[in-house]
This record gives sequence, structure tokens and C-alpha cells, in this order.
Amino acid sequence: MLLAEAVARLSSAGVPEYFYVTDGGLGTGECVGIEPVPGGGWSIYYSERGRKSPLETYPDEDSACRGFLRQVDRMMRSSGRSGVPGA
Repeated sequence: MLLAEAVARLSSAGVPEYFYVTDGGLGTGECVGIEPVPGGGWSIYYSERGRKSPLETYPDEDSACRGFLRQVDRMMRSSGRSGVPGA
């Protein structure tokens, strides 16, 4: 799975864009982020109050995108919303 496909799944599941960030930034508040790591691999992180807290690292984009979907799913469910189907 590529990052664009993961974002399309989030969009089709109705996940608000403020729940995630895909450009390595901090987002607009509490959110889950994904970014490539210099030298190889991918990082999933939680962004809150202008800080990144690492959650998981992955060796490739496919596994990182799957982990990213799971993290966004958890965040959605913990806020009382429907999750991400198939996450």
C-alpha cells in the first residue's frame, strides 16, 4: 500500500483531516502522523502540543501505511467515532 492509498481509505471512511498528517508536520492539534525516515524506513508518530512522540517505525511504506491506518483507527474509536474499516 502506498501513502496515497492510505489517505484515500481514510477519506472514504470519513476520517476528518485533522486526525492525521502525512507531510511530516505537526498537524493542527492532536493527530497521528507518518513520514519517511532519512536513510530508509518510515515513522508513525503522535503529534500533540507542537511535539512529535514516536509510536512505531517500519522498514517499508506498505507496512508503515498499514500501521498508520491502525493508529488512526484507534484514535477515532477512542474519541467515540466509527473506526477505519479494515484497519
